[in-house]
Amino acid sequence: MRIGIDARKIADYGIGTYIRGLLGGFAEIRGEERYVVLAPASARDLVPLAFEHVVVDAPHYSFRELLIMSRAIERARLDLFHAPHYVVPFTHCPIVVTVHDLIHLRQKLQNRLYARVMIGRAVRKSVRVLTVSESVKRQIVRHFHCDEEKIVVTANGVDEIFRAAEPSRSPAHYFLCVGNDKPHKNVDRLIEAFERVHAEQRDVSLVLAGARFRRFAARAGVITRGFVSAQELSSLYRNALALVMPSLEEGFGLPAAEAMSAGAAVITSNAEALVEITGDAALHVDATSTTALAEAMLRVMSDDALRFDLASRGIARAKSLTWRACAEKTRRAYREAITF
Repeated sequence: MRIGIDARKIADYGIGTYIRGLLGGFAEIRGEERYVVLAPASARDLVPLAFEHVVVDAPHYSFRELLIMSRAIERARLDLFHAPHYVVPFTHCPIVVTVHDLIHLRQKLQNRLYARVMIGRAVRKSVRVLTVSESVKRQIVRHFHCDEEKIVVTANGVDEIFRAAEPSRSPAHYFLCVGNDKPHKNVDRLIEAFERVHAEQRDVSLVLAGARFRRFAARAGVITRGFVSAQELSSLYRNALALVMPSLEEGFGLPAAEAMSAGAAVITSNAEALVEITGDAALHVDATSTTALAEAMLRVMSDDALRFDLASRGIARAKSLTWRACAEKTRRAYREAITF
């Protein structure tokens, strides 16, 4: 069975992390399937050596990309095509699509309309729809009136570099926030909450990593690290008082999963997917309230037993979150799609 995977975003974050992790999981399984990775020439070093690399590049989110990808699919003689995001080409080949979240449906009007049309089309055209949490599955069913039997939950994995045997008993004096600076990440409220914490504990810091966060660089106690390598991020997780993830909405919440695996305490909003992924291994707060966020941070900072208990629960909970498990569930979905 020749399975094509659109890996044009393999070098990116977000979807790129998903693609790299999934391909790594397939390589670990070593099944009888033949994987054809459609990706730019510049991505050659990111494609597992055992897989066929077909060089494809096309402008993202354009009509031209649909045509270019359609021709590439036909030339590759695929038995199945997997779109790891909601842009599905024109093809008679059976399709599996991954819908990571529906956050784009709540953005500004132009993006919202585009996302609704394209996600709706992807859900209709695909034989199986993969998603990363039960929360997003329910949203897809509700928004697109999709048969829930068509949707398969394949939770994201955590890279082995983040895994720790036990929590740190003497963390450094900083909280950590990892991600981008988009509105749903709710970083403004986190900064306001941290200002309250910093007013009480002047020696505590807040480290922001992942994006540049330039607009917060001059705030007292705030350290902007920008992009960091996986090795650096692993160290930041392990030595933090806690990861704070105040997102108003998430499809999965990979930083929370990585932080749990690394042995960090975790504080998240009560967004449905974050509660689902972290369970009893995190403090969940109303992240629209700066007071609630600040109180949770102060509580973790002042209670070593609580911090250690959350971190220990996180390590145990994250053990099941592997890219191999994600790949195995995805592989089963491929087989179901082929025999549908």
